[in-house]
Amino acid sequence: MSLIIEDLNFSYSNKFGIKHISTKFDNSITAILGPNGSGKSTLMKCLTNLFRWNGTMIYKDRRIAASDKEFFRSRLSYLPQSAQSDSTITVFEAILLGLINSLSFHVTVEQEKAVESIIESLELTELSGHRICELSGGQLQMVSLAQAIVKKPEILILDEPLNNLDVHRQFSLLDQVASLTKNSHMITIIVMHDINLAARYAENILIMNAGEVYSQGSPKEVITRRMLHDIYNIQSEIYTGRFGHQVAEFIGISKESTGCNALNI
Repeated sequence: MSLIIEDLNFSYSNKFGIKHISTKFDNSITAILGPNGSGKSTLMKCLTNLFRWNGTMIYKDRRIAASDKEFFRSRLSYLPQSAQSDSTITVFEAILLGLINSLSFHVTVEQEKAVESIIESLELTELSGHRICELSGGQLQMVSLAQAIVKKPEILILDEPLNNLDVHRQFSLLDQVASLTKNSHMITIIVMHDINLAARYAENILIMNAGEVYSQGSPKEVITRRMLHDIYNIQSEIYTGRFGHQVAEFIGISKESTGCNALNI
């Protein structure tokens, strides 16, 4: 199972947001990295059909048209960068709304159990009866994730889900997403800024810059001193961590006189 995009483009008026994006997302975690303004969120909004994209999208060997609203409604779940915080519904009710495609006038026992299971796994039990408007930014982010995954989507798209989360919550969220991705054979696409967390959790990484793909591949193929210099203007050292993951140690901002030729990679 894979989601393939070929020559995907989107422009704001006469300016490209993303251009000529071609890649394949398999049933694993793909992290999207890149500097601010590189087109990461624009790509996510194209993949979720929020923006009117041009190009080719193929899922399970079937070409997907932008007009196929049923596909985007039933197969995908999307967690945007920001979530509504002024609602007076409870956490339990908000997560239940993630099942809206299958809800009727009567909530079934199975639906209640699905919500309770997600609440427990994401350590939200104490917040279950709290109103959304009472939550902190980090708590709201975890509730939004729960709402996105409760329906067990085939494709999960998360745009900077680690915003507002402390270190414990970052690992908790990514552990749950990694487990769900593996157990459900799901396609998961995550926009991230933390390069080392991306290397730890993602099997594939796509680096964007100026609306285009700079590089893509495994963490070891993509996270290099040259990439960090080219994309972020950062000097770094790269080594393998104790669990076999690629680790970037950031030294400081690169001086223009250093140049890529001095990196010897």
